[in-house]
Amino acid sequence: MTRIDRLKQAAVKHNKPGVFTVFNSTNINYFTGFQGATALLIPEQGENMLFVGSVNYEQAKAEVKDAQVQLLKRGENIMDRIAQHTSAGKLAVDTLSIDSWRALAKAVGGEEKLEVANQLIRGLRAVKDEKEIKLIREACRIADEGMKAVAQTIRAGITERQVAAEAEYAMRKAGSDGVAFETIVVCGVCCAYPHGGAGERIIAEGDFVIADLGATYRLYRSDITRTFIAGNPNQKQIKMYETVKLAQQKAFENIKAHTLAKEADLAARRVIEDTGMGEFFVHNLGHGVGLEIHEAPILGPHSHDLLETGNVVTNEPGIYIPGYGGVRIEDTTLITENGPEKLTNTPYAH
Repeated sequence: MTRIDRLKQAAVKHNKPGVFTVFNSTNINYFTGFQGATALLIPEQGENMLFVGSVNYEQAKAEVKDAQVQLLKRGENIMDRIAQHTSAGKLAVDTLSIDSWRALAKAVGGEEKLEVANQLIRGLRAVKDEKEIKLIREACRIADEGMKAVAQTIRAGITERQVAAEAEYAMRKAGSDGVAFETIVVCGVCCAYPHGGAGERIIAEGDFVIADLGATYRLYRSDITRTFIAGNPNQKQIKMYETVKLAQQKAFENIKAHTLAKEADLAARRVIEDTGMGEFFVHNLGHGVGLEIHEAPILGPHSHDLLETGNVVTNEPGIYIPGYGGVRIEDTTLITENGPEKLTNTPYAH
């Protein structure tokens, strides 16, 4: 069964329209394996249509197997083209800006003919197939090589940016197609910033250093974080680190099929709260990883997602104390029939 077949099956199950227009480039890639198209039309019956501009048209014709490639000429209105191939029934749409939504509504005869159905696609993409898992495994292997370079590079007197550069170089040599997101390397008090970037700050003796990085392999991504100490840790640093490490382990034990995602978050949050540092865990436990670095499911205290076999998620509790520093430990994790499996395997600092 193709991914488009699965979408049609989900539409019937959830009483959604049987005709889809897909505009999000990542969603289009998910269904067709092609980057660079403008829209994908999935009719109830008949052949799927992929609308492609002239710059990518010949490549699309050569590569796309599950859709009829349609040339979208320069200046041609994509909404009018879609309207030409849709009937009087409702049309399911994934994601559009307000202006584009209005333009499509005008083309097909009114907003009442459109229905948002991105949740269906979100649900499909959340459960990875064997091919996707294989690619994510490779992206995780490469990320481990990047983190190994971080561990070998960190020392007092070097800048965050130098550490990040060594990590990215190592991932490229290991086969990465590029970084999964902007590499984060922060030190000292800046470890209290969960997304602090990587700048010219110089690592000092005794600093916490947080490195958060990922690789991309054939469009699929990985995500790993480790916290290091440049020198000998003090008692407060040890307590923070060991608390986060235990929180991550407790969450890992709850990342399993048929469990509410918020239960894993709660398991980690309880550990941190029990030490009196709960207010410093300022983000969700984790998120899905795949073609995008942040996708379904969401592992947070307010999530309604149910974890399933085939989900690939991050497990990344943290403590961030303003003016002092922070700790985060993260692994990309696959949910299997037999429980959770860590796909990133860099040893922990302690």
